[in-house]
Amino acid sequence: MSYKKKDDIRVNLKVLHPWLQYKISKWLRLCHKKGYYVAITQGLRTKEEQDKLYAKGRTTPGPRVTNARGSDYASQHQWGIAIDFGCPATSNKEFYNNSRMTKMAKLAKEVGFGWGGDWTSPVDVPHLYLPKWGDTPSKLKKKFGTLDKFKKYWYRTIKKKTRIYASKKMSKKDVKKQVSKKTKVAVLWYKGNKAKVKYGNTVGYVYRTRFKKAK
Repeated sequence: MSYKKKDDIRVNLKVLHPWLQYKISKWLRLCHKKGYYVAITQGLRTKEEQDKLYAKGRTTPGPRVTNARGSDYASQHQWGIAIDFGCPATSNKEFYNNSRMTKMAKLAKEVGFGWGGDWTSPVDVPHLYLPKWGDTPSKLKKKFGTLDKFKKYWYRTIKKKTRIYASKKMSKKDVKKQVSKKTKVAVLWYKGNKAKVKYGNTVGYVYRTRFKKAK
């Protein structure tokens, strides 16, 4: 079987959670080193798109592909924390090659993805997600309620000149970069009084007190 030697990105990655974008870039580089290329077929979904998928095998023709209703916001795709992938193949039959995808998923897990292939019901081999909030969006729904409120914490504005540190120790000897007031950074994750951020090609840590209030 001949596989295409280029990625096939069919979705807008920029609308996904910044941490997911960061992990995708690391995963793609790792796949390329192993000789794999990736097709990304699903990313952020609207309520309407998710309800349409939920209807398959229920009220519309075709096999069932999801147990998550769009109206329940029960899909990780609706929260911007998941993608679906396949193999860029010259044959549709090999696009979802289970053996090859399992190897690619193993590489994804090395960079911190959760994998739907590890689930018991349903087993979802093409599905990769950020595992911080668990296997379902229930924690996100409880904490934020809506995607719009969740997205307010994806990008934050620095309220005064601050340092980005290379490690969690955040010592003066560990400064990676200084950023000025009003700089906007992508937040990969929060923990306690710290956050891991990405600014350009710089990835490091800042104190959460350096952010303006999320609006």
